[in-house]
Amino acid sequence: MGAVADEAVTVPAAPRRRRPFHKRVMHVVRRLHLYLGLFLFPWAVLYGITAFLFNHPTAFSDQPSTTFGPAATAGTALDDLPGPAAIAEAVVAKLNEQQAPVTPYKLAGEANYLRDFAFATVKADGRTVSVLYDVKHGGGTVRQSPPAAEKVEPEKAPFATGSAKVGGTKGSKGAPKGGPRGGGPPPTGDGVKLPDQLPDRLKTAVPTILERTGFPTGEVTVTSVPDVSFPVEADGRTWTARYNPQTGAVSGTPHGAAPVSELGWRRYLLRLHTAHGYPGDQNAKWFWAVVVDVMAGTMCFWGVSGLVMWWQLKATRKLGAVVLLFSAAAATVLALGMHAALTG
Repeated sequence: MGAVADEAVTVPAAPRRRRPFHKRVMHVVRRLHLYLGLFLFPWAVLYGITAFLFNHPTAFSDQPSTTFGPAATAGTALDDLPGPAAIAEAVVAKLNEQQAPVTPYKLAGEANYLRDFAFATVKADGRTVSVLYDVKHGGGTVRQSPPAAEKVEPEKAPFATGSAKVGGTKGSKGAPKGGPRGGGPPPTGDGVKLPDQLPDRLKTAVPTILERTGFPTGEVTVTSVPDVSFPVEADGRTWTARYNPQTGAVSGTPHGAAPVSELGWRRYLLRLHTAHGYPGDQNAKWFWAVVVDVMAGTMCFWGVSGLVMWWQLKATRKLGAVVLLFSAAAATVLALGMHAALTG
């Protein structure tokens, strides 16, 4: 019997089976769920923080504020404040006394306050103090606005002319009373009226636009048009001029003058929360609007993909179904209650 050399036996590898289609889809869903969450993490935190700030006006406020309880109103005119029922009875009695109807009026149901709070403001030392009073439970909140900044009139441009006022409205959005924005004291003169400008063209075109889009037409009033900004050299200096085509007003500020900003960090965050809409140019606001749309879609995707991933775990289906039913019932009841509160 001959010697046989040991040889390594090579076993061909079994062909790798592709995962079923539904598992591949779930893999993609889970990855999208994860990476969208990572990418939008800053916006999720921002919306969470700003929602808290909206819900708690005094939290982290740059304005001095405090809360007070019923003890602060003890012995004042707010002590023993008549309730809605007593007020309603007194009103009905007074109506019977004044009008003497054949059949006396009578209270036919429960009386309620339509709002929970009363407000008052006090002007003191150049500041505004706001008082919110809880008419149902007593107590409330006092908040003080910062002192008004000393008003410094900007330098008037030598070419400034006309007024930005259009009737009782502002011809330029954001223009202060008395003249165009950034123009300092109210300019003199009749302005610069050019023929066939945007207001005239818009007024002429609107009836045709309405007719072609299926809307009724009538008298057209142009309420505002955008200002035109351009540099002007005058008296050896360069100015940034603003021209309002509707009123003919021309104003100007020294070129490169720093804008006056009154946007505190809290107000800035709240404005970020409510910023929406696409501007005409692809600037920061345009990209912010893109993220808002992505965030809206992602929040819906998170909800739907979360349901799909929950359904994949058989052990959690029963308890999850109970939680979903409870959530739907609670959301429905709360939505109906909020509708009644907001429309009452």
